[in-house]
Amino acid sequence: MVWVSTLTAGLREKTESLIYDHYGDSISVLFKKIPIPLEIKSTAEKNAQLRFMRDQIYIWEISRNEEMIGLAYLDNVKGKSQPITYAVFFDSQGMVEESHIIKYREPIGGEISNQYWLNQFFGKSWESDYKIGSDIDGISGATISVNAVTRGIHRSTFIVEYLLIQKHE
Repeated sequence: MVWVSTLTAGLREKTESLIYDHYGDSISVLFKKIPIPLEIKSTAEKNAQLRFMRDQIYIWEISRNEEMIGLAYLDNVKGKSQPITYAVFFDSQGMVEESHIIKYREPIGGEISNQYWLNQFFGKSWESDYKIGSDIDGISGATISVNAVTRGIHRSTFIVEYLLIQKHE
């Protein structure tokens, strides 16, 4: 199966629109397509129990008055048969501020796009628990999607933590 580039079909524009909605207009945004750092890739995959679909991710550095205030992370996870594109917004300490489903391609399970369900990731980091049923609510009929997105968001926290450490060194 051939995976279509993540930034086709307006996905970058949708993500950037959500960034401005979240942070306001008085920000500067720097977009980067980066290879997944090998130093952290296996740790992220092992801890989240989810492999990356590609060798790169998309990151936006969000700044206000030349101070970085957050990062936005865009990636895919595999649903039942199609990729699910999601974005996670992090504060400058690596805590989840907001998450979004940017593109859901499956015929069923789209309930994970509900902002109420996505809000339960607020305040989580790489150190948080992501156990479905106790830390994260399941959704009847969307088991594969719930698992994929939860693990994807968990995996993203390791990458963002690594990038923030690198930035401060």
